[in-house]
Amino acid sequence: MRKSLPWGLYVITCSTALLAMASAVYWALAIPQPTPLRVSALAPVGGPATTDTRTLANALDGGHVQDVPITPTAPSLYQLLGVVAGPVGKGFALLVVGNAPPKAYTVGQELGDGQVLQAVSARGAKIGSTLQGKTTVELSLPKASGT
Repeated sequence: MRKSLPWGLYVITCSTALLAMASAVYWALAIPQPTPLRVSALAPVGGPATTDTRTLANALDGGHVQDVPITPTAPSLYQLLGVVAGPVGKGFALLVVGNAPPKAYTVGQELGDGQVLQAVSARGAKIGSTLQGKTTVELSLPKASGT
C-alpha cells in the first residue's frame, strides 16, 4: 500500500518557493541604477598658457628638455607650447588651437579645419593639410635667454 503525504506539506513547500521567488524579484527591482558621473570641463585660467616642459617630457617619455620660458608670439590660430621629438615621423606637440585649452597632438593627428600635425623637431612643429603635403604653418619655440 502506498502512503501519501499530507496536503499541508505540499502547500508549505509551494508557499516557501513562491515567497523565495517574490523576494528575489523585489531585491532585483530594488537595486539602484547607476547614475552617470558628471564631469565638468576644465576652463582655462586667465593669463597666458604656461606649461612645465620637463614634466610634459617625462610624461611622454621624452629625453633631454631645456627650460624655455613660454611666451606666446603673434596671435594666430596655433600656438606652440612644447614639443617632444622622437624618431623620424614620431613625436608630440603641445598646441593651443584657437581658443581651446592646450592639448598634446601626435604627428599625423588632425588639429581641426582639415589641418594635421605633419612633423615635430627639437624646437618646432609643422602643420599642413595632409601628412605628406605642403607645410602651411611652421611654429617654433622662442629661444632660451642666454643661448
